[in-house]
Amino acid sequence: MVILYHAFKRWTTMVPYGDQFADFPLFEKGWLGVQLFFLISGFVILMTLEKCYSFKEFIVKRWLRLFPAMFIATLLIYLTAGFLPERPGGIPHITDVIPGLLFVEPVWIGKILRNHQGYLEGAFWSLYVEVKYYFIFGILYFYLDKIKAIISIFSIFLVGMTIKILVEEMGIKALVPVNVITHQISFIHFGWFACGSLMYIYYKEKRNIFLSYAVAIGIISSVSSLFLTFGRTPAVFLWALIILAIFVATVYSDKLKELFDNRALVYMGFVSYPLYLIHESSMIALIIKMNKYFPAIPGLLLPVIPIAFLIGISHLIAKYGEPPIHKFLKRVAKLPAHKPATNLSVEEKKPI
Repeated sequence: MVILYHAFKRWTTMVPYGDQFADFPLFEKGWLGVQLFFLISGFVILMTLEKCYSFKEFIVKRWLRLFPAMFIATLLIYLTAGFLPERPGGIPHITDVIPGLLFVEPVWIGKILRNHQGYLEGAFWSLYVEVKYYFIFGILYFYLDKIKAIISIFSIFLVGMTIKILVEEMGIKALVPVNVITHQISFIHFGWFACGSLMYIYYKEKRNIFLSYAVAIGIISSVSSLFLTFGRTPAVFLWALIILAIFVATVYSDKLKELFDNRALVYMGFVSYPLYLIHESSMIALIIKMNKYFPAIPGLLLPVIPIAFLIGISHLIAKYGEPPIHKFLKRVAKLPAHKPATNLSVEEKKPI
């Protein structure tokens, strides 16, 4: 969804076919694929936290998961940019690699360094949201408990959405500074993570109360999509509900699990992270080049070869690039053994 959004909707002033296909619903609403990403993260991150001894171990594990592909993608994007001058952002400056490698918002780095900090890829924005969530939810998990942490995350989301509505919809200027802060910390996206975490608890415990809470929070999070930059139409809310329904139904239904557990989707899952990192600017540049050398290719088909090529590059990153870097960094980090299973008796849990 995200790739198709970038191919057909995001850069209509640059691609040779313009906005010819931009109104097709799957392309126009493709940005909501990121919300599915947040739902899955909420599910997976709680699973990871339950296997960690400490907040430090959790953060190190998440860094080990994210950094290898980001490091390779950053090098690849920067070193090949000269061959792809058609990129939407043009040729990047060497300092533009900093936000991605640090997983920190460009505007934050700009304020610290007192400069106008550029960035390598716009698509990295969701990784910055993820990392903020890791720190906040991780701290809450280890200092409270998982239920209180989820309640806190949902409360943070409600605060962010309420302030955004009061400022941007009702014009309450006194809250503008607070709105700036909640926006910078990405409060408005946290509802999706809370929903995903509750679905993980339901998946483990099969208690319908958690399913009900997850669906309710997911619906409220779908409402928040109406207050993002990308669109303010009822169709956005409907598509957000569809995304939510697919996620919830797949966790709930064994038949749907089997449907989604096919080779094509599992393979796309395997390459999805590096593909997400490298696809946007390179794809647009390659589409423009394709049209230049092969003008007879219909506009709707122009992205096919660039996307297939980038999937191939992502395969190489995921299979041959990430594992050795991850293995080396894991050895350097010296992580402890896996946390013992949580279903031990009280006596078994007592230290010797």
